[in-house]
Amino acid sequence: MIIMHDCNYTQFGIPNNKGMKQSMITKSNFDWNDLAEAMKSAAHPERLAILHLMCNCGYDQMMVKAIYGALHLEQSITSRHLGIMRKSKLLQREVKKGKTLYHFNKENLAAQCIKTLLKD
Repeated sequence: MIIMHDCNYTQFGIPNNKGMKQSMITKSNFDWNDLAEAMKSAAHPERLAILHLMCNCGYDQMMVKAIYGALHLEQSITSRHLGIMRKSKLLQREVKKGKTLYHFNKENLAAQCIKTLLKD
């Protein structure tokens, strides 16, 4: 069994920081490939900017229009980046009243680590 702390891999010798929420992950219920794919999907400057904005906007979810407007990106490029991060399960998409909203996937360890790292 591996005990992980949010963004703290104790099995690699990184000490536990007090106050970090613990989650139990066993080799049988955790897919390292999913974690790798999610981390790879964030590894782009514009995607990191999107994630940083989403972490620090003050809302749990954001509309696509608000994201590309705030970052001065083209709508199609923003949608492509969001799609890549959704495919890797880093983000989740929700459609409400014809508006597409994105938020961090609360079930994804990589999403929670990235959210913790990018929070101002």
